[in-house]
Amino acid sequence: MRVDDPRFKIAAARRMLYREGCDSGVAGHVSARAPGADAFWITPFEYFDETTPDRVIKLSFDLDVLEGDWEASPAVQFHAAIYRERPDVGSIIHTHSHYAAVVTTTGRPVGMYNEVSTLFHNEQAWYADDGVQPQVEGKRMAAALGDKRVLHMRNHGILIAAPDLEEATVDAMTLEKAAKIHLDAVAAGGQEIPLPQVMQAKSLYEQYFRRNTWAAQLRRLRVSDPDLFAWLDEDDAERTA
Repeated sequence: MRVDDPRFKIAAARRMLYREGCDSGVAGHVSARAPGADAFWITPFEYFDETTPDRVIKLSFDLDVLEGDWEASPAVQFHAAIYRERPDVGSIIHTHSHYAAVVTTTGRPVGMYNEVSTLFHNEQAWYADDGVQPQVEGKRMAAALGDKRVLHMRNHGILIAAPDLEEATVDAMTLEKAAKIHLDAVAAGGQEIPLPQVMQAKSLYEQYFRRNTWAAQLRRLRVSDPDLFAWLDEDDAERTA
């Protein structure tokens, strides 16, 4: 297996998320679009830190299992709905991360209280269960997300939509950090960053932060999770050492 195999990358992403406080018990999902097909890769019910590439399955947009033997959560239908509506989205992550979930109860977006928060400036949307429709109904969620990257699911969790798995993973981890800073800053009476500084910081973080964070996380994972890297071909395993 190569390091760019979507099954390996999803397993790696879930372990990164677990170590950065974004675990969701056996719930939560990490998916990646299958190029050239109306399909996506995703994992079944399990803890984020136990995922191995053989547990990643491939589903059609109609939720038929195309590869793998595991059963995915019925809630993953919203992944298919968003992939249908957003051809620019290559990866979707849904977590119940603690601080981000707390922010969803407030009805307010994560504020610009720190430079890492600027990644989410003008990128946040809201979805609320009305008690009538299914809580995670895909078409309604896709409509609520619109062209944004972040969907706050009120009293539930968050959803990240990004061009690829690397960006989605880093955004999910960073949003949790930004949410904690937000809650602490509000409690302390802190002030948000002025808009011109927000735009400048966002540009720099978009240019450098996401890719470098993924690469650094992968290096750390190589040391902490050797069982995952045992799935790689020898050449790929050496390149990531």
